[in-house]
Amino acid sequence: MVAAAPELAAKVCSGESVSDKDFCMKALDNPQAAAAKNMNQLSDVVLKSAATNAQNTLNLIATMTKTPTTPGGLKALKTCEDVYRYAVKSFGMISKEMSEDAMSANYDVSVIGPEADRCASALAAAKVVAPQIADGNRALQHYSAMGGEITATLN
Repeated sequence: MVAAAPELAAKVCSGESVSDKDFCMKALDNPQAAAAKNMNQLSDVVLKSAATNAQNTLNLIATMTKTPTTPGGLKALKTCEDVYRYAVKSFGMISKEMSEDAMSANYDVSVIGPEADRCASALAAAKVVAPQIADGNRALQHYSAMGGEITATLN
């Protein structure tokens, strides 16, 4: 099954800021994306997927904060929790923002990805090994890049 309307998927996944084309194509390989008739509809699908992915990682982090760890480990997890709360909120508001100010939406979605670096750095500094959070961080960066490509086409 080819993702989204093929020309929309190709436009997004071949964008300069999209570093992982395979992730992009897999993220767009679903019935909702395939039904998208324009970039606005595709952006809604991508942002909802991004918010769901971020929420799942946030739930994992919240569970991890309840298990015994070092004070530094807990502080790192709290940093990641802040990052993912911000991501969930931001991905949720960007859809609404796009119709009002596509340039602001582009900026807002683009700054979500670098937040994942803040989480990764905090985990590394505290020597916390959390492969599922690392996967969430990579996904956060990729969804941010995809959202940036989509919102850039709307400017």
